[in-house]
Amino acid sequence: MKLSYISGLLLVFSSTCFGVAKEIVEYDFKRTLRKHTIVSADIENIFFSQEDMRGIFDHFENDEGRYRCESFSGIINLDNNESISVEIIKHCYEKNRYIIVSKQYSVESTIGDIRTDKFDYLKSDNINTE
Repeated sequence: MKLSYISGLLLVFSSTCFGVAKEIVEYDFKRTLRKHTIVSADIENIFFSQEDMRGIFDHFENDEGRYRCESFSGIINLDNNESISVEIIKHCYEKNRYIIVSKQYSVESTIGDIRTDKFDYLKSDNINTE
């Protein structure tokens, strides 16, 4: 009985820590983008200039957590010579909707959804066309 009580408390504690860590990553991502200018981005070996990236990360919507199709790895380069590692996941059923996931830290955190047509060039090589 005592062991199950302790394991239950540890489970609640670890879940809380994980949730807080994800919130911190999301806060840090958004704060960094507010403080610094995006110079460029490289997503699946496609270069996006500062002009291409203008306004893309200004407004995040809530992530529904479903309808995830193709995913693309990328790096956002900032004006302070830092970069942020991200994963961009294409929404399956809504055109021009993408889910942004921070891969900057060991805890991955979904930042939110964005709507843009600037990522239309992204195509997955893993699509099965049989």
